[in-house]
Amino acid sequence: MVKTIIGNAKVTEGRAEYEYTITGDTVPGYHTIYATYSENDNYMLGTAYNTAEIRIPTTTTVTNVMTSYGEQPTFRAEVKYGNNQPVTDGTVQFQIAGANIESPVNVVDGVAELEYTNNGDGVPSTWNDDDVITAIFSETGTPSFFGASSGTGVLNIRGDCNVTLSNISANRSTTATITATITDGDDEPVPSGEAQLYVDNTLIGTNETVSNGSVSFSYPISSNATTGGHSIKVVYLQNDTLELNRAEGTAQLIVRMPVTLTPVNLSANVGDNAPITFRVTDENNVSVTQGTVYITVGNDSAVETTVGNSGEATITYTVPSGSAGSTINFSAQYEENTNNQGATSATNGVLTVRLGTTLVVDSVKAELGDDITLGATVNDENSDEVNEGTVTYEIE
Repeated sequence: MVKTIIGNAKVTEGRAEYEYTITGDTVPGYHTIYATYSENDNYMLGTAYNTAEIRIPTTTTVTNVMTSYGEQPTFRAEVKYGNNQPVTDGTVQFQIAGANIESPVNVVDGVAELEYTNNGDGVPSTWNDDDVITAIFSETGTPSFFGASSGTGVLNIRGDCNVTLSNISANRSTTATITATITDGDDEPVPSGEAQLYVDNTLIGTNETVSNGSVSFSYPISSNATTGGHSIKVVYLQNDTLELNRAEGTAQLIVRMPVTLTPVNLSANVGDNAPITFRVTDENNVSVTQGTVYITVGNDSAVETTVGNSGEATITYTVPSGSAGSTINFSAQYEENTNNQGATSATNGVLTVRLGTTLVVDSVKAELGDDITLGATVNDENSDEVNEGTVTYEIE
């Protein structure tokens, strides 16, 4: 092997040191360094040698990791040399906050990856947001002679957020607006991101944008939608920019039941306290037993009442003087509530006010055993003949 003179160094206090830059054309591997002490008046000639390991310098670059507690992230480092050439040998040890995680992994075509499972438990609670990820590349031997290097990245752990929404009610053939509130772990509004709507566990439409902690969805309700409760769920999608986990909130959408108001016609006398009644039924003709009804009689103001357990809404109406012989119409309106739609009676009810009657009984004169005819004249209070009804006779 050809020896190349590097230079001379003066001996001072038993040390002879010479600064030398290893040239780029030096062949990586093991070299022998020879040193010769020149003979002089006081000291003899001396020689010695030792080994120099010449390695290729490398750079290790670590990819930042975004993850959540319980997830199983992949740690990645790139090891390069020269003009961004991939290192094809060696191993990388990953660390979190200075502590090794699992065993070293091989470098393949310049990349070292560690799929961290932690026995299926994923990221442990002992790791913290902004912990330092370190990748340590160990120097290699024959034939590559790559030098050791290390790099660092940052472990970002997503925080939790909350999705809240309230129960809502809506009618068929309308569009319901479903709104959810999105807040972070500090109960502050989440400024951005996307969310999805599910109704009865079916994804509805496309993602909507979250703005200042709020997101809204328009949900059209069909004309034949099943009445009653439907589950609604709003899902906030995982957000790496804001470092937030996926979260969801649930509530109920109540599709209101249509109702029908059926009047109960009646007759009453002047001065009577007449029961003005409407039967309240649903689309299946089943009695509705709750809700508020406003009943209007004639030109009077509407009177509020509630539907009883019988499925009827009733108010008491005092038949006014001077109304004998007339009919008085009455109507009703059912107030919309959580479970049932609002409704107005399709037909008016009729209160018939009876006329007063006058009976004049014919006198009778007869003997025992005679067949007689009992008679009476029946007129109304206007002295008009009455042409309906029956008269019951008794004798004492």
